[in-house]
Amino acid sequence: MLKIAFVVLLLLVTFAGAVAVAATSNDGVPKKNVTNKVCPVSGGAVVEKYRTEYKGQFVYFCCEGCLNEFSKGPDAFVAKLSKEDQEAIKPNEVCPVSGEPVNRSLSLEFEGRKVYFCCEHCVETYKKDHPTAK
Repeated sequence: MLKIAFVVLLLLVTFAGAVAVAATSNDGVPKKNVTNKVCPVSGGAVVEKYRTEYKGQFVYFCCEGCLNEFSKGPDAFVAKLSKEDQEAIKPNEVCPVSGEPVNRSLSLEFEGRKVYFCCEHCVETYKKDHPTAK
């Protein structure tokens, strides 16, 4: 009986470790499902909870106050972002399934960003390959 309990405990610890590794990036930092990493208003770290859509892509913020401030002059705040974060908030122009130009009326959300597609067939194909897409 003790051996079974030990094996079960060992399996639970192994599973918990695998989940923790899966939710972290290569540098060991927990992965956030966001586009930009830095708040365009305050310069602080972003939180998945606070976001708005800007020119077809999600932009993330550190707090609700920054989200509200952004709405008063978004272009000025975007201009202050790093090149990397500016690229991250640009919507994809090419379908990730077919390589064709996208139709902006066809999109899913995956890992905190909007992903655009060329046709319904590609949307369905992407959903099969990315079950967490919604």
